[in-house]
Amino acid sequence: MSSNLLLRATGLSKVYSGSTHPLATLCHALFGIAADAADEYPVLDNITLDIRRGETVGIMGRNGAGKTTLLGILGDVIQPTKGTVERFGRIATLLGLTAGFNPNFTGRENAYLFCSIQGLSRRQTDDRIANIETFADLGRYFELPLRTYSSGMQSRLAFACAVHVSADLIIIDETLAVGDANFRMKCYDRIRQMKQEGQSFLLVSHNQNLLANFCTRGIVLEGGKKVFDGITSEAVEVYKRIRTEAMGDTDLKGKVLKLVSDKSALDHDVVLEGFCLTERDVDGESFGVVQAQLAVRRGMEHISMNFGISNHHGIVVCAWDGARAGMIVRQLKAGDRHNVEMMFRKRLLPGRYFVSCIIHELVGDVTKPQSIYQNFLSFEISGSDVMSGIADLEMSIAMLE
Repeated sequence: MSSNLLLRATGLSKVYSGSTHPLATLCHALFGIAADAADEYPVLDNITLDIRRGETVGIMGRNGAGKTTLLGILGDVIQPTKGTVERFGRIATLLGLTAGFNPNFTGRENAYLFCSIQGLSRRQTDDRIANIETFADLGRYFELPLRTYSSGMQSRLAFACAVHVSADLIIIDETLAVGDANFRMKCYDRIRQMKQEGQSFLLVSHNQNLLANFCTRGIVLEGGKKVFDGITSEAVEVYKRIRTEAMGDTDLKGKVLKLVSDKSALDHDVVLEGFCLTERDVDGESFGVVQAQLAVRRGMEHISMNFGISNHHGIVVCAWDGARAGMIVRQLKAGDRHNVEMMFRKRLLPGRYFVSCIIHELVGDVTKPQSIYQNFLSFEISGSDVMSGIADLEMSIAMLE
């Protein structure tokens, strides 16, 4: 077995009993006997994965997909119904803002409690407590009970403890979604620094840009099953597709398109055809222009379109919401055709970029996806490599007298 292996999960399944009958609950707790299969609710179904040193793995999935349950099992907080987990190092787990904390303990006392749960001695915690206090930056609240903390303050304390226990793997479930922007940036900087030093992370977040920016690998869960495990940018696209399908009804499955060329023969109520990407000079500045033709095959009251551009990591550079911008096409009849043009300033740094589009039908206050074009066009920006990031802000430096 590779010495780089930190965690191996094999065939993990978790089933919860939905019975509320006291006797059934007692039998299940004492003997593991379920009263009726109809009262069982599967949450995870045969999940297998490995995590190795130096990896930062991101897990995505809709609410109820099984993400938190999976992390609880991996962190040895929840026992699986079936399957095994092998751990080959110290694992720090942040499943909730107060998980492992006592609301009546002070911040300092909870820091000692958290470190002891992670296997650190009192002396080892003494060596770290000053750094935990400084990173959390809670001021006088560090000596006050946790029940007096806001959710953002709890997040500060939890993250500060997790990154100072010298764990081989740090598991974080949405903790970074809470708190002020300055502290989140501080956390991101710390994660980036620890990644460079070889630290392994397992992150769960609905923030696709966060995962695309930090993770070396992406996992997507849906309905308790692992539906993707691989390159992060591809994981982001799979998650976007699943999330967008869920916005419509069940017959949307199969309407999702991943186009690299025009496929107008596909049978949809409203489609875009004849895609092309050109350039246009406007007042001396270069714009990219996406052109297509909207073809309507069923009468509709209102539709709107969203366009977005992402880089090769799956990070969204810019997205435009047609409904919010007031760009709504009304009273469409079967057979109507309209030219569509989307423009964007090409103030991007060198690299490959991808264009996506969604056509929505607006029914009352409901937005229902009709056609989805994921990464249907791509373009390359060439230039100097003196800058990094996404946007070209024409930065310069000069030495002043």
